[in-house]
Amino acid sequence: MRDKSLGSLIFVSGLIGVIAYIYWLFGPSNPEWLFIINGVRWAIVLPIACVVLAILFVGMWIGWTMVVTPPVGLIEEERHTEEGKEEK
Repeated sequence: MRDKSLGSLIFVSGLIGVIAYIYWLFGPSNPEWLFIINGVRWAIVLPIACVVLAILFVGMWIGWTMVVTPPVGLIEEERHTEEGKEEK
């Protein structure tokens, strides 16, 4: 599997994960479970949600970097081409 296609797969998987997690957290038909005991539940939900979303965003960032970074072979070829032009 090529780096760009793998990066695209990682990015899209992370994006779907973010959307699914946010829907799962806020999408139930009875969201009062978040506000049980005067909002104390938020003290548990918010840090966990931040950690999960941070992990998914890091995965998306890695995937995006894989998509936009040229392959190593192309970088090496460009260096050799530039060195050849400098010698002339």
